[in-house]
Amino acid sequence: MRLYIVQKFFDNEYLEDHIIFYDEDMMIQYLREVNQASFFVYRGIVVDPFFKDIEKTFFDPHKSISELFDEFRKNIKTEYQFLAQELFYRACPFTIKNKIFI
Repeated sequence: MRLYIVQKFFDNEYLEDHIIFYDEDMMIQYLREVNQASFFVYRGIVVDPFFKDIEKTFFDPHKSISELFDEFRKNIKTEYQFLAQELFYRACPFTIKNKIFI
């Protein structure tokens, strides 16, 4: 799982906080729209929020959700800890996924 981050620049100087997307196509669509309508420059970057890859086998069905979340959170890089719960619900194969995110 990757994160797609858009950053805003003016004369190669970073201006403000970033926008995080969970889908590359949505980030690209956003970049196309915003770069055509602004004198600022928006750049997209792709980051991996994990120390090691999370695979479906990571999620042991015999463990509780809280145990799985604790283990999952330990694998998230410090700068992305604020997204731990969101990333967990997106990655875990037996959680509810009917929410819409950008």
